[in-house]
Amino acid sequence: MIVRTIAPEEMPRPTGEDGHALLDMVWEHFSAALRWPTFDHIDRKLYASGLKFEEAVQQLCPALLRGLEADLRRLPQGTTELSLTVAGAANCADTGPVTREFLDLVRKAASIEPHYQPQEPGALPELRAADLGLLVTPGTKAEALLRRASFAAFMLGLHEPCFRGGGHNTEDLDWTLRFDRDIRPFAHVHQVDEYWRIREQVLGPARVEADNTPFRKSPDPVFAPVPKAMPAVPRADEASEQAMYVTCLLHPLIADVADERFGAGLYYDAVRSAFQAVEHRVATLVGVNEIGERLMGIALGKPAPQLTVTRSTGSSLESEQNGMQFLFKGAMGALRNPRMHGPDEKDDRDEAEEMLVIASFLMRRLDIEDDKRKAAASGP
Repeated sequence: MIVRTIAPEEMPRPTGEDGHALLDMVWEHFSAALRWPTFDHIDRKLYASGLKFEEAVQQLCPALLRGLEADLRRLPQGTTELSLTVAGAANCADTGPVTREFLDLVRKAASIEPHYQPQEPGALPELRAADLGLLVTPGTKAEALLRRASFAAFMLGLHEPCFRGGGHNTEDLDWTLRFDRDIRPFAHVHQVDEYWRIREQVLGPARVEADNTPFRKSPDPVFAPVPKAMPAVPRADEASEQAMYVTCLLHPLIADVADERFGAGLYYDAVRSAFQAVEHRVATLVGVNEIGERLMGIALGKPAPQLTVTRSTGSSLESEQNGMQFLFKGAMGALRNPRMHGPDEKDDRDEAEEMLVIASFLMRRLDIEDDKRKAAASGP
């Protein structure tokens, strides 16, 4: 008989063994590598064990597993990371130490927030790995285990609604979590089911219902037949009403910080978090403690840009370098700053989507610098 680890009562659970197996595979990979597996990895591993991803995942819901759309007609790209929520982890074996450490991070952040004095108006308080003060001898096996546990707890909490994103360095097991006043309801949680109960109260009934609806593949839409007699050229009054629609997959680092916020209707917060993520990545790549437009000037300004975000190689190189600097600086000035320094307003959904696309474009340009560094590190 197989005895499964299940989450406490009133928390979401898989509805079948295949769903449990999928969660276990995600957690096993994460606990070994301290990074979430890709869709390709899990899909192949399930297939090798005789299971089909499309069938197993329908025994789960977004409250357990992140990285998928609710409608399985469009599966994620192969490189998309699949990650567990706190409830997803609670349904896996040997996750107790990490979920307890996660609750410690939540309480610690909640104790910091009321006393935070921002150096810059609108800046969010942060919790860092160094703030934990591990009470063990440095350099020992115990310290290494505690650092891994706190990093795993950070990764588990990075996209939980009590936090507002963060950054990390897997090699050094270093991390930063940001939060705001929404951390306050969680100040005294000590049990994972207590955390989940407060989480659902914070998210509200509409979001909770959507998160607990199982993944499913909707039937293909049925389209009405197209009339045969259609004008070859639309009339002038019709042409003005026609619109061109495009779709794109956001850069994973933008999707990570914006997906849940956007899905909850928090468009303003989603855009703010997206450009904060761009800003944090630039600061990390350059290695300076600056923000906003000044940071972009340091990273991308003349005479020698510190980051490569251009594709031109000929006479257009200088023009593109100048333009990219202005794009990054303009994004900080026009899109990030108003949302950092308030007052909080509401963004239109369509315009928020367009701003997220801009953030995604900037993040993909930063991939050029990352790829260049990886190539240099792996070269002879």
